[in-house]
Amino acid sequence: MSAEPGCLDAKTWQRLADAMRGPLLLPGEADYEQRRRVWNGAIDRRPVAIARCADAEDVSVAVKFAASERLPLSIRGGGHNVAGLAVRDGALMLDLGALNHVEVDVPAGIVHVEGGALWREVDAATQAHGLATTGGFVSSTGVGGLTLGGGVGWLMRHCGLAIDNMISADVVLADGRCVVASADQHADLFWALRGGAGGLGVVTRFAFRVHPVNEVLAGVVFHPIEAAPALLRAFRQFTPRAPEQATFMLVFTTAPPAPFLPAPVHGQRVVALAYCWSGDPAHGEQALAPLTSFGVPLGKIGGVMPYAAWQQSFDAQAPAGDYYYWTTSTLDALDDALIDVLVGSAAAVPDPQCEVHVHHLGGAVASAPADAGAFVHRDAPFFINAIGHAGAAEKIPEIRGWARGLRSSLVLWARAAMQANFAGDAGDWQAQTHDAATRARLRDLRRRYDPAGLFLPVRNN
Repeated sequence: MSAEPGCLDAKTWQRLADAMRGPLLLPGEADYEQRRRVWNGAIDRRPVAIARCADAEDVSVAVKFAASERLPLSIRGGGHNVAGLAVRDGALMLDLGALNHVEVDVPAGIVHVEGGALWREVDAATQAHGLATTGGFVSSTGVGGLTLGGGVGWLMRHCGLAIDNMISADVVLADGRCVVASADQHADLFWALRGGAGGLGVVTRFAFRVHPVNEVLAGVVFHPIEAAPALLRAFRQFTPRAPEQATFMLVFTTAPPAPFLPAPVHGQRVVALAYCWSGDPAHGEQALAPLTSFGVPLGKIGGVMPYAAWQQSFDAQAPAGDYYYWTTSTLDALDDALIDVLVGSAAAVPDPQCEVHVHHLGGAVASAPADAGAFVHRDAPFFINAIGHAGAAEKIPEIRGWARGLRSSLVLWARAAMQANFAGDAGDWQAQTHDAATRARLRDLRRRYDPAGLFLPVRNN
């Protein structure tokens, strides 16, 4: 369904503007250019208008308007999705940025989060009470997008994915109705929201379970790139039996000009072991030692710190407005042949800011029921993300080609499906993020809840 961009007259737009509490931004008006831009600078699209919703009622009004005028919709929460699903050419963007209220119910062990909040806002509110729930790996990520895609993060092996902690969601459907989805109400919709990657409605508020997490033992250990094969083998041996309070990530990156690293390696490719221990800090050092004490490192940084501080440690490496392309591979093993291929691709990058992230799952992720939601990757032990990143627009073809090439080089070992939150193309979001059975079930639910396809993204890049 689609109206031609710009085909609606001024009186029609004024009708929407008059019905909303928040502002309606049209091309050429103040703030339109700023709000159409998302975190990934490679995304350059122009919505026909931007509805800056002040509350859930504004969302309902805008959805009903779009349906009546046959306008497709996109939903901007944090705007952090690498494929730019928040913005579509010729669509009406629902901007939830003003819906960012966070309220912690300490006695109930629940945090209520509006759909436009960022994880740093959730972390700050819960940390004040010595509590936390699983967010992403950087604090600038939006709560809504990350959660609907599954929600991996530093606490996942201890506390479960973001979707495992989601108790309920307030959702505006394609007909403008507001419903609550939970295990007891609209259970089929609740299942789909838990990892289905969206496209079913607009979540205006989440309720998450919170856990006692105050300080964590966390840091990064840097190694020369030559140590990568042996470190990867140690990683694959230890992580399947690691305590659930431990989450590791191996990062192929470029050494920063940091004082804790020797000057000759500044600007050189290295491999870094990032770690987070969310149990008793007094027990963390010994529990993490099989990996944190590996080899002869170039340097290290870290210690005991508030969880919210650790959550912001990598924000500077993911600045808004730079140019990104990501893709991802889900793996059942890290055998020696894969390691050889991976190290070669991760060492030779088109831009120094490109990275490769090697993650492990297990723990609470794997122990949750497989049918609890639409996330299909919880039984996988590993996944690898190719993070194409550059500061100049002319590098986009190179970083895209490199990331896709890395994924192609791993296809012999990888599962067919990829995690939605790391899919760099809208086409991958539709075709690659779930197995066939889950994809069919989601398709049926979308036809039921959004028969006109109001929320479905298109394949524009």
